[in-house]
Amino acid sequence: MNSGALRWMLIGMVMFTLAPIAWPQSDNSQSAADSQSNPPQELPQNAPLSGLDPPSLGPLFPTHSFFIPGVHVSEALDTNAGQTSGDSAVTGVTRALGSLMLQKIGGRYVTALDYVGGVAFYTGFSPSVTQIQQFDAEQKILWRTGALTLRDRFSYLPEGSFGFGVYGESGAYNLGLGGIGYVGGTLGQGLGGLFGLGEFASLSQSPRIDNLSVVDVVQSLSARSSITMAGGYEIVHFTDNTANFIDSNQVTAQVGYNYQLTRRSQLAVIYGFQDFQYPNIPGSSFDTQVVNVMYGYRISGRMDFLVGAGPQFTSINNSVAFGGSSNQVTLSARAAMRYRFPRTLIGIYFDRYDSAGSGYFAGAVTNDVRFSVSRPITRLWSATADIGYAHSSALQPTLSGPLPPATNTFQYVYAGAAVHRPLGRHFALFFSYQFDDIWFNGSNCTVGTLCGSAPRNVAAVGLDWHPRPMRLD
Repeated sequence: MNSGALRWMLIGMVMFTLAPIAWPQSDNSQSAADSQSNPPQELPQNAPLSGLDPPSLGPLFPTHSFFIPGVHVSEALDTNAGQTSGDSAVTGVTRALGSLMLQKIGGRYVTALDYVGGVAFYTGFSPSVTQIQQFDAEQKILWRTGALTLRDRFSYLPEGSFGFGVYGESGAYNLGLGGIGYVGGTLGQGLGGLFGLGEFASLSQSPRIDNLSVVDVVQSLSARSSITMAGGYEIVHFTDNTANFIDSNQVTAQVGYNYQLTRRSQLAVIYGFQDFQYPNIPGSSFDTQVVNVMYGYRISGRMDFLVGAGPQFTSINNSVAFGGSSNQVTLSARAAMRYRFPRTLIGIYFDRYDSAGSGYFAGAVTNDVRFSVSRPITRLWSATADIGYAHSSALQPTLSGPLPPATNTFQYVYAGAAVHRPLGRHFALFFSYQFDDIWFNGSNCTVGTLCGSAPRNVAAVGLDWHPRPMRLD
């Protein structure tokens, strides 16, 4: 790892280390007083459509403080670890991960931390060792009519985040707490991908640092109406950038008004703004303004449905070398449905919005769709499946990047499944399989490792260890 990458990683890890110290804490006597005068608030079952916290369709987390460590090991066979066109060499991959999960409740404050980290060892492939790091942090400050939430997600991964969680470590990557967790690949609801980690594909082992920080507020105005405000900043930095991938910085802001039509239905109007900058392509940037009208219908604990659409105004601010400035109007859209049957939970998600370009383009219009399902098979065995597809079209010509200029779209698809079985009280066995592929367009797409189809199959078997939750109160 070069010095620049190490600097970014150290900054991120120091921030996560100091964050719990800076967050408000209270002793037992103060917590007791707060519990009487300001009882802890529960997330509303019909949360605002424009907020970043989806309602829960399953059991809520315990209302006490706890700590859970974990260990996860797996062995996988990968038919195209470098994800290059025409490669079919089988590579053995051993992954060893540790995890820490903490929830701390004190009066009007809720703290959640979630860490997964370790290494992957590749046989007959370079680099032979790759780090995997992901750390989520969330701090809620509650009052009687609203909440303030500070969130941060830091990752150092060898591949893009879209579909990465269903590789062999499905037991380790799905530790998300509340609003930290993903909904259809995006953080929360609102305008879909505005606060999502928009890396929809990757080629070869290309480690990248991705840090997303978000502050959001929910405030009730009356029994039926509420407003939400959110702001965020994200950096994507490729640490071993021999393929000339495009780094990006993104500033996002969003405000929404929500009105509850009935006990189960809501209407929301949302405005969002994004500014995209590309540090290694001077003179290339753009900003986007989005207006959406959204409708949502919810049956507590069973069903959650929302749909929204509206215009998206994109202003490209480029030098003449990169095609000059221009303006365009496109459609932004969002749809999601989750339904819990007695034994099965399904989710279908769709988003259309401007994204950072996934390291290939200096901005793209992205359409992505995802389907997930989970259910028990027998008393001991349970299964999950996850399928996703993304199509991205370049917003502007890019003279600097990993792809030839004639290439202006790419498509990525993945499909994965896993089965789990507990082994006693603390261990669980899992088997998983995933297929994915990426392909680019363009008649002048001649670089063999970056153009054409690059199918990949990964099959894994692994073991998870978790003790019982350790009470902290």
